[in-house]
Order: sequence, then structure tokens, then C-alpha cells
Amino acid sequence: MKPAPSPLSQAAWTLAAASILLLCAPTASAIDIVLDYTLDAQNENWFDATTPAGAARRAAVDTAAAFLSAIITNDDWAAVSVSNESFTLSDIAASTIRGLNGAVLIGVPESDGAGYSYGGAGNDIDVTNRSSVGANEYLVYVGAHAFDAGSTANANGVWDSNDRRNDAGRSGAQFNTWGGRINFNTAKTWYAGSNPGVDPTGVYGVQDNNKSPPSDSGADNWDWSTSSGTWKGFQLATIDPAATGLRDLYATAVHELMHALGATTSTIVDYVGVDAGGDFIGANLLAAYGGPVPGDGGHFAANTQSIVWGSDDIVSETVLDPDSLAGVRKYLTEVDAALLRDLGYEVLDRFPAPLLAGDYNGDGAVDAADYSVWRDNLGLAVTLPGDPTPGVVSADDYPVWREAFGDPQSVADLVRASSAEPAAVPEPAGYAMLAIAAAATFLCRRLGLPVRGVESPGLLG
Repeated sequence: MKPAPSPLSQAAWTLAAASILLLCAPTASAIDIVLDYTLDAQNENWFDATTPAGAARRAAVDTAAAFLSAIITNDDWAAVSVSNESFTLSDIAASTIRGLNGAVLIGVPESDGAGYSYGGAGNDIDVTNRSSVGANEYLVYVGAHAFDAGSTANANGVWDSNDRRNDAGRSGAQFNTWGGRINFNTAKTWYAGSNPGVDPTGVYGVQDNNKSPPSDSGADNWDWSTSSGTWKGFQLATIDPAATGLRDLYATAVHELMHALGATTSTIVDYVGVDAGGDFIGANLLAAYGGPVPGDGGHFAANTQSIVWGSDDIVSETVLDPDSLAGVRKYLTEVDAALLRDLGYEVLDRFPAPLLAGDYNGDGAVDAADYSVWRDNLGLAVTLPGDPTPGVVSADDYPVWREAFGDPQSVADLVRASSAEPAAVPEPAGYAMLAIAAAATFLCRRLGLPVRGVESPGLLG
């Protein structure tokens, strides 16, 4: 019988706590979309994280940015200067706003007489709070203002049209720049709940197996429109009735961030390609859609359908569709991801499936073959799939496999039959440490955080 684990010493508990923090610490993304809320803080402070409503709004937008950061894997962007850069706003109800440095800016009346614009002689929104953007960072300023009565928009987003990092050849070139801005209409009513986490694939719900049903089923989570014969998006009320009648902040943030990443009319023409009918003809789009994708300037045409990114067969409108419905959440689709690829971004096909601890050959099972992989690599500086402590393969990796394998008699038989003796196993305190590490890994995944050393590499789109 295995002896009961002895109590952990204070030093061991300290090490355990540090291990949990290390396991749960966000890994460095290849591209990190950095959101700067200074503009909002100087004005309506709609994203004030000290209030429950502001914190929920910020979490929705932060999660959208974290999702795109997690699936875009470019890793060769140098730091760039943003000195003397500026951006614009339009359709703002207020005749004055404050810039990033707090200075009052005077709006220019717009031609429809309904509101004001900012960005021109004397009222540029100058980037004054930083002088550069770090390597592999993409800076996006986030604002929130009441839009004027002449505007029907829920939000808008643009990218910085200066300082393109790679403009050579355009079609097929890597498109990126220092960043841009997104702005939300505070005159609209918003839903900021049911945060999907960085990896939204676990909350996609279920959809009718009949992809052209005669009516919208109440048994699934997805909204089918009988009038257009298309899937509109995820019905939030099926998981939270409070979402009824509200615009989804998370989906809108993903949409606007795509604009800030370069999905705009002129850029799509230059980098992606548009045919005489206005359809988008980028190579990745053609492959994902099976032909030219119906376009509408800087958007896909309304009702353009695609498979939801990371799902098996869920169909939805693209997130870059020009319209949105109250109570409906749109997730990124394969066609949206294809557009990002045609803009020069490297995008994952799906989130890597978490590997089982002890699955040292990465085949999805913990069995005798994993023992052989551990034995054959013992002492080598290699990283095995399913190793929660990557680096040199050591004796500490044996009990991880043994515990996952789960059958003591089978382990004993395997060891006796092997030409190699088993490595020394940890003392009882080591079992507790392994349990803590396993619990930390589970907790990280439940929180939607990456777990270092267990992601499967090489799943680039």
C-alpha cells in the first residue's frame, strides 16, 4: 500500500504556489493586441474598471483582443515609433472632447448637421501618451462616446494608414502597422455578459443538424432566419435572458478589431483583391469559401455564411457582416480568418487540444508507448508532448506517466519486461506536488488561461 503523503514543508508549499503561478502565467503571444483605454478615461470613462458595469465592458473587449492575439501567430514584427501619429473620430454627438493628454479639442460640424468629427487641422487626436510600440505588439486605442442622432452605427474601427511595415508587392504582403482605434456608441444598449474566455470554442453550444431547417428550433442555441434562409449567430438568451434586446459587446469588439487590424475598404482592394462585381478574391478566401466571397466595401456582404472558427460544423454569418442583431453573438468564422490571412496574418486553424499529462508521444492516450518514449529520452534536453515540466527529460517525468497510466500492476509488469530499470520516483511530498500541478493545470484551463508546456505545436493555418 502506498504510504500516506507527508505534510508539505513551508518551502514545498512556496514552491507549489510558484509552480501554480508559472503554470497559469500567460505565455508570450506572437502578436499581442495592446488595448489603450486612455481616450475613454479622458472622456466618458465607460470602461471604468472600478465599477461593475465598466469592468464587465472592459472584460468583453479585452477578451476579444486576447482571442485574436491567441490565434494570430506572426512573430517577426520589430518595435516601431509612433511619434507624431494621430487618429480620427466621426459622428460624435459632443461638440468638444478631450484628447489623450486631457486637452480640450473642438469638433468640426459634419455636413449632415447632426454631429462632429475630430481629426484635422487643430483637432487631431495626437498619440501623446507613448512614443513607441514594442516588438510584436499591435496598439489599439479604445474609446466610447455617444454618437450623433444621424448615426445608426453601434461602433466603428479604423487602422492607422501611415507607417505600414510592409507595403512591398501588396497582394500577399504581410499587412500590419502600429495599430489603430475602435470606438463604441454609448447611446446604444449593450450586453457585456457571458464572457466566453480566451478560447470561445467550448461555449459554441449546439446547432440543428439540418443546416436549412424549415423553422428556428428552440432546442438549439443558434438563430435561424426563415426570411433570409441563413444562420444569424448564437442566441445569447438561451444562456442568459438578460441579453434579450441588447447588442453584444464581445462580438462587436471582434468585428471592430478586425477593422483596426486592416480590414477596411482600401486595404482589402490593395492587399486582398476585389473583382469587378465587388467580391473578394484573396487566395485564402477563395479556398475557404469555394469561390469569390460576396463583398460590401470593408465588410462581407450581408448574410454571407461560413463555418464558425474552431467548430466542427456550426454555420453562422461572418463576424465581419455589416449588420448585427440584438441578442445575437457572432463568432469569428473560417471566412473571417481567411481574410486575416490574405492581409498577411498567420492564423491558427483552431486552438490546440490540451495534451494529457504523461502522453509523451502526443497520440491522445497514455499507454506503454509513452513509457518507451520517456525511457529512450531520459537525460536528453528535449520537450516531450504532455510533459508539464518541459526541458530535460528526467526521473520526475516517470511518476507523471505512472499516475496517468493508472494501473499499478500493468506498470510493474511493463517495468519488469523492460530492459531499462525505472528511474527513482519522488518522495511522498512529490506526489502532493504532482497533484498540485495537475490541479493548477485544470484551474488554468477552466479560466481560459494557457498552460505552459502542454500546448500542441505546429497548428498554423
